[in-house]
Amino acid sequence: MKRLIFLNSFFFCAFILNAQINPTKDPNKYSDKQNMDVVYTSEAHYKGDVQEMYKTIYKNLKLSEEAKKALIQDTVIVSFDVNFDGKVQDIRVIKGVGHGIDEQIVKIISTLPFEPAIANGIPVRQNLIITIPIMLTK
Repeated sequence: MKRLIFLNSFFFCAFILNAQINPTKDPNKYSDKQNMDVVYTSEAHYKGDVQEMYKTIYKNLKLSEEAKKALIQDTVIVSFDVNFDGKVQDIRVIKGVGHGIDEQIVKIISTLPFEPAIANGIPVRQNLIITIPIMLTK
């Protein structure tokens, strides 16, 4: 009886430990700790090209007199999620420059049209991080 209990517990432990090992060795796949392979066939992206996105951001950016006088030479880093329907949500400024510019960029990004990421054939939410250079001169 002890031998049977030992063998059952041994196989149970071996099964549990093996379930935590990720068999995926493919570097093109993202593997998390729950052994769920997520294969993106398409990453979330702006509807249009990247240069067009930056042009839209800069065109709609209204600088205050204080920001113009500060002659800022820095970058704003923004993180946001593109939802499965293409809507932008959870916008966070990771690195800001102040002078009201960060708030303006958040407002502009919230209105931009994005295509959602496609994983395993269905639209999914994906986090994007973009860097926006701010180079103000006289």
